[in-house]
Amino acid sequence: MTVTSPRPSAASTPSAVPVHARARQVRPRRIPSLRLVDVVSHGYIWLCLVVFVLPFLALLVYSFTGPGGTYAIENFQYVLGSFGENLFWSVRVAVFALAIDLAIALPAAYALVRYPFPGKRLLYSALALPLFVPGAVIGISLVLTYNFTYHLTTSIWGLVLAMAVGTFPLMLTPIMVALKDLPIVFEEAAECLGASRWQSFWRIVFPLIGPGVSAGLMLAFIIVFNEYLVTLFVHPPGVTTAPLRIFNLVRTAGLLPTTAALAVTMQLISFASVLLFFRVFGTRYLKGTYLL
Repeated sequence: MTVTSPRPSAASTPSAVPVHARARQVRPRRIPSLRLVDVVSHGYIWLCLVVFVLPFLALLVYSFTGPGGTYAIENFQYVLGSFGENLFWSVRVAVFALAIDLAIALPAAYALVRYPFPGKRLLYSALALPLFVPGAVIGISLVLTYNFTYHLTTSIWGLVLAMAVGTFPLMLTPIMVALKDLPIVFEEAAECLGASRWQSFWRIVFPLIGPGVSAGLMLAFIIVFNEYLVTLFVHPPGVTTAPLRIFNLVRTAGLLPTTAALAVTMQLISFASVLLFFRVFGTRYLKGTYLL
């Protein structure tokens, strides 16, 4: 008599279970690596944002501090009152310095981009040298130059020229980027239609490199408007810009809420100029490129 073992049913056979169901049961759920990288990248960006923005937020909160720890908007009345003249001098020096920078940077950038000549890279390195020299060194050099050569220690133009020297590379580089991205065929077409070099530059080239010019103006304005170290060396008697006024007040009386209000106002003006530029032109002409 033969004893037969019972056949396993289809439900109890492992092979009867679908393959994708078994894989779903065996494999643990994992976060996709690309998504994990995105999470880490966003976390790092937010961490850097907090680290850099936290001092500005602390200064903003302190600027509203009143007697007994209360909040006082009256601190900002000093900005338009006793600090108004200092802000006026800062804006005035910035406007004059930007005008000088633009008048020199436009022909210099055009010559460096459009005309081949030996020593071009060396010349550009020399023009960009103020970016790599400490402000104290520039200030001492200008003091010696003004005392023994140009005698500008008592003139507002000494301060204006000092700001123009320090910010000239910031004006030059974005204009060179804009010219580098502009094909020369636009100028050749204008000249073929009878335009002179002068007309082709002002009617064709200059409007097309306008975003680069605006980038240079924005960068130079922020530096000039907030500069105090070079100003400390070369400012004439009776002229005190807003950054220099903040430095003097902090050195003599400490950081008062009214001084913090002036510093916050300067920060808001700088942030507003940057946001306005990004809103209108974007970041194209603030990126690096192969210049020469």
